[in-house]
Amino acid sequence: MKQRTLRLALLAALTLQVAILAGVFVNGFYPLWLGKEIRLETRPVDPRDLFRGNYARLGYDFSTLPTAGFRPGDVIYLPLEQDGQVWRGQTPAHQPPEQGIYLRGRVSGSPWGGASRVTFGIEALFAPKEKALQLERELRDGAVAVVKVAPNGRAALVTVETEAVNSE
Repeated sequence: MKQRTLRLALLAALTLQVAILAGVFVNGFYPLWLGKEIRLETRPVDPRDLFRGNYARLGYDFSTLPTAGFRPGDVIYLPLEQDGQVWRGQTPAHQPPEQGIYLRGRVSGSPWGGASRVTFGIEALFAPKEKALQLERELRDGAVAVVKVAPNGRAALVTVETEAVNSE
């Protein structure tokens, strides 16, 4: 009887671990599977990190916001409005909008110069060293981030387009 109880406990523990790993996997890919594809104007911030490898770090006009009403750690919801081919951020709020596309972010930086930094999970595109350096050079002339946004505001960066911006 004790062996059966031990086996059931072991099976339950193993099942729980697999379920947690599956949940992490699904949570990471959720925006890519169910999200609506949008385009956001972006600019370069920093091309490399000695510890994490080569990547193009992206910045957005809506990545900083006035400190009034927002503190580090706060979750914010940024409604988006389409402006031609790209989408632009509107006024952030503490609650998600009732309709429309929005980004869910977190105030990550402490206030400096009257503004706070907000992260949305679309700030870095990892690439091999040469591609990351080339992307950094191309980003100086402007680029468009292709992003998928899930219905709950979670976003995932798909790619960065530079040719369309540079040819206009």
